[in-house]
Formats: sequence, structure tokens, C-alpha cells
Amino acid sequence: MNKEQYFSSPVYSESKPEWVDKLNNLSDPYIKAARDDQIENNKKRKTIGYKNDIGMTYHSQPLEPDENFRFFHDYMAVKSRWMLGDMGYDIDKYDLIYTESWVQEFSHNGAGHHWFHTHSNSHVSGFYFLKCSEKTSKPLFQDPRTAHVPLKLKEKDGTKISNANDIIHYSVSPGTLMLFPAYMSHAYAVDHGIEPFRFIHINIRAVEKDMMSSFGLSSMS
Repeated sequence: MNKEQYFSSPVYSESKPEWVDKLNNLSDPYIKAARDDQIENNKKRKTIGYKNDIGMTYHSQPLEPDENFRFFHDYMAVKSRWMLGDMGYDIDKYDLIYTESWVQEFSHNGAGHHWFHTHSNSHVSGFYFLKCSEKTSKPLFQDPRTAHVPLKLKEKDGTKISNANDIIHYSVSPGTLMLFPAYMSHAYAVDHGIEPFRFIHINIRAVEKDMMSSFGLSSMS
């Protein structure tokens, strides 16, 4: 029988290792500030995390205002515009704005993770990996076809990517850049703290051009 694929959800990636050192250096003070804030908050709450920060993820303040990251944000905006066009959207009618951009690092004591979630206020989500290896956490993607979950069948071979998968484990290395539709549920597997794990996360929204001036918004693309 003939086979056609409908409603696929793409994940785009490329390697940009030439940015790793520069972006690690730029993000160091952001991670330090996030770690200091977390420790101080835990002191006030007297939580277990204050003792040894097991399970902690350090989430920075927004990166968009920092002009040192402008080259990165500009590139991600250009690639996001291309991605939306490749997916079939009439992107010429839209400008792009950042809804969020931050750097995140998992605790060196292990158990850092991030459970499945989406970004409903955005059209594009993306990652850029600064510190990672085969021993660290990795991004996970969950099947967005919610209607099939109640009657899910067993997979023939869980080691292969197919229409039967409900979760995809994605292997990355320093310099891996990823973009995907923001409606895709994504997560990070539990990290064991063996080696450092750090990444930048971005979210981008497409806004109709005639709406940009009405709300005083500035385009990134």
C-alpha cells in the first residue's frame, strides 16, 4: 500500500562548536548568580537542597538584554524564521520576538532534571549545549499525538525511531544547536552529576507585523 506521513513534528539541529568557549565564558557569571540565589533561597526555606543541592537546576536571569549575546540571539532568530518557513508557514507576514532566553546548569551533586513541559506562549523552542557528554543528561521529546496514548501498543523495537515511539532520547555534544516547535513536550533526563551539564534555552514567538507597532515591540529578525 502507498504510505504518506501527516502532522509530523520536526526537530532541527546543527553543530556550532566555535561558540562554545565564548558562550561558556559569557554565561559563567549568570550561573554563579543563579547558584548564589538558589543557595540563599534554600537557607531561608531550610530545605534539603540547602545542605547539598541535590536535584538542583540553576536557572539564570534573562539573557536578551545583554548585548554580548546579541550574535547568538540574532543567529537563532534567523534560523527560527527559516524553520517556520520550512514547516510551511507564511512567515513573511510575521516578525519574531524572544519570549525567553536563559542559561541553565544542573547541580554537580546529581539528580538535576526537568520534567516534560511545553511553551504555549511561543512558536519555536531551542537549545544550545555548552557543557555535556555521554555521561550527562540529555533532552527527551514526547509524542504530541495525545489521542493515541490511551490505546498505545507495544513497540516492535524500542531502539529504533518509528511511529510507535512515545519518547525520543536525543544525544548531544558541546556545540549542538537544536530548534523545534514549542508545542512539543520536552524534558531532561535525570543527571548523575558525573560531569558538568549546561545549556542555553530560547523561546521565540511569531507576531503579525501590523501588531508589532501597535504594541511597541521590536523584531529580532
